[in-house]
Amino acid sequence: MARDKLKRKLELVPVCKYFGPKDIEAKEDIVLLHEELEAIHLMDSFCMYQEDAAKKMNVSRATFARIVKSARKKISLALVTGSNIKVHEINNEFHLAVCSNSNTQIDYADENAQYIWIYFIKDYKLKSQNCIINPVYNNEDEIACNLLPELLHDFGVNYFLIKDIDYDLKISLIAKGVYPILQDCVDIDSIVGIFQ
Repeated sequence: MARDKLKRKLELVPVCKYFGPKDIEAKEDIVLLHEELEAIHLMDSFCMYQEDAAKKMNVSRATFARIVKSARKKISLALVTGSNIKVHEINNEFHLAVCSNSNTQIDYADENAQYIWIYFIKDYKLKSQNCIINPVYNNEDEIACNLLPELLHDFGVNYFLIKDIDYDLKISLIAKGVYPILQDCVDIDSIVGIFQ
């Protein structure tokens, strides 16, 4: 039985919510979640230890470490690629994508599977789900890193759950603001628990 989700404490009120380069026009927005900004602020502005910062945010240390890692990746990518950073104002809201061999339930598979399930999670509850055809399936002309990032970005996906990922797909996804999470197994009951 899954434990109840703790409400994350987010005390930081950002002065600005949109950042970008001045010398070029950015082509992409990288979305920094409010909780990611809070975690970076606690770790880097206040030099807090992860354990103390996790307690302050009311999350586990492992969750806090994952939040900080994701935030630093996004900030680094924005600086290197000249992308804008947009602070997401809605807390605890995610779209997750999972490849599946079935369109009736999750049959967890790699990026070449026939279907992609997209789950909308808000306030740590599954709000909706949608199954779409994977354009990579049986496609001999295009590879996953050319098709999936744009598709998932268009569906507003924040996280892509996968067992294993090659470097090209990983970089292409991150460039579109979709962050891969490696999971050995996924089922409908564990989807929400990923962010606990």
